[in-house]
Amino acid sequence: MTEQIVRLATAEFWIFTALALAAAVGGFWFAFRNLARARLIEDTPTARIRSAQQGYVELNGEARDGADGPLAAPLTGIDCCWFRYKIEKRHDKGWRSIETKSSSQPFLLDDGSGECLIHPEGASITPGDKSVWFGSTPFPADRAPARRRVTRQPLFRIARVLNTDIGFGNRYRYTEERIFAGDPIYAIGLFSSLDEVDHRQNTETLTRELLQAWKQNKHRLLERFDQDRDGRIDLQEWETARRRAKSEAGARYRERISGRSPHSLGRTGSRRHPFLISTLPEFDLVRRYRLLAALALAAFFAGGATATLLLSARF
Repeated sequence: MTEQIVRLATAEFWIFTALALAAAVGGFWFAFRNLARARLIEDTPTARIRSAQQGYVELNGEARDGADGPLAAPLTGIDCCWFRYKIEKRHDKGWRSIETKSSSQPFLLDDGSGECLIHPEGASITPGDKSVWFGSTPFPADRAPARRRVTRQPLFRIARVLNTDIGFGNRYRYTEERIFAGDPIYAIGLFSSLDEVDHRQNTETLTRELLQAWKQNKHRLLERFDQDRDGRIDLQEWETARRRAKSEAGARYRERISGRSPHSLGRTGSRRHPFLISTLPEFDLVRRYRLLAALALAAFFAGGATATLLLSARF
C-alpha cells in the first residue's frame, strides 16, 4: 500500500488527499449538525396550540388540508397536503436532476386544542409517503406507481434501496414524496399568533393600498367623493374617502381571514433553531438523526485515517 502511494503522480496524490480531507470535514460537520438536531428535539417540550407561547415551539398533531383545499401531486395527481418531486435523466456518469420542486402552500396541523397553519417553505421535511419509478419520457406515462410508507427504521430503508429496481433500459427516474391529510405530524419552528394589533395593522395596510389605487383613477375618485362637484377633493371629502376605504378594507380583511387559523409555524431564520417537519414520531426522528450522525462520524474517521495514511507515506 505504501509503495503504491509513493508511486502516485503528484496531481493524483493531492486529489486523493483532498477528497479524503473533504470526507473528514464533511463527516464531522454532518455528525455535529445531526447530533445537535437530536438534542434540540429531545430538549424542547411539546406545546399545545391553544396555550403555546410565541417563539420556538414544538407541536404534535395531524395534518389537515389548508383553506385552499388539497393539492394535486404533479407526477401522480394524488390529493395531498404537501409534495416534493424530482425528475432525473440517466447520463454516462449516473443520474442528473433535470427538474425538482416542492409545494409551498400552507397546510394545517391539528393537535386537538386548536389548528396551526404550517408554512413549509424553508423546512427540512421528512414525508410519510414516497414513490420511485422509471420511464422513457421526461414526464411519467405511468401516473399510478407503487407507493410505500416511509419506514421508521433507517437500516431497513437502506436494505429496501438495495433491493429496488434500478431502472435498466429506462432513461428517466421519477421520485415523488407526499404528506396526506390525517398523517401524524411533528413540527418544530417559529410559532406566532395574530392579535388585535396585527389585525389593526393589516387593515391599515389594506386601507392605504385601497386609497392608493383610488388615487390612480382620478375621474372615478371625483365621481365617488367630490360632493360639491368643484372638480377637486377637499379635506372633508378626503376624510369621507378614508372612512369608506377603511370600511371596505375591514370587510376584505375579514373575508380573507375567514376560516383561517390565527396561529402559524414557519422558519426561524436561525441555523441554531432549524425548522423541521416530519411524519415520524419524535422518538423515531431522534433515532434517525442519531443514526445519521453515527454514519457521518464514520465518514469522518475513515476520511481522516485515509488522509493521514497518504500524508505519512508520502512525507
